[in-house]
Amino acid sequence: MTELMWNSEIYENAADARTLGSAVATPAPHADPRQLRNTLGNFATGVTVLTYESGDTYHGVTVNSFTSVSLDPPLVLVSMMRTSRALTYLLERPFAINIMGDDQLTTALQFAGKPDAGAPIEWVIDDGAPRINGSLAYFQCTPWAGYDGGDHVLLLGKVASYGQQDDTRPLLFYRGTWGALADGSDNR
Repeated sequence: MTELMWNSEIYENAADARTLGSAVATPAPHADPRQLRNTLGNFATGVTVLTYESGDTYHGVTVNSFTSVSLDPPLVLVSMMRTSRALTYLLERPFAINIMGDDQLTTALQFAGKPDAGAPIEWVIDDGAPRINGSLAYFQCTPWAGYDGGDHVLLLGKVASYGQQDDTRPLLFYRGTWGALADGSDNR
């Protein structure tokens, strides 16, 4: 893409830009962490569970900070709290990123620290890291790099294999609540 194409397609003129009125905007300096978290919660995210093996046991952690990074090489990124017990393992061994379907709330809660003893996890074991059966999609990864992200570590994984189910809808997280994608069939 040339510089001329980039400028004409992406950037808007500063004269056309608008800012929020003072009644809507919250000042950034010395921001209240809770208010910042609440404001960030306005961005709906998908829900993932990162899974890995340690010894002879399979583990997982629910994460909603996930994004694609690169197609060549194939890289994805997750953001993990520095205090996460899983972080040490994920930096040094293969892991799977399981994108949760809207029927997998119990599974997401299981790995978010709210286990349901009556909801066993069905694992898929193949050549990569253990993954969760029935997930909307999965990416089996090897650790690529970890970067300082303040109170988080940005973990890049190199995708070794992946797959998806076309007939499943995503589990979403928005403003601190779990939800599902609205059926858009009426809007066609």
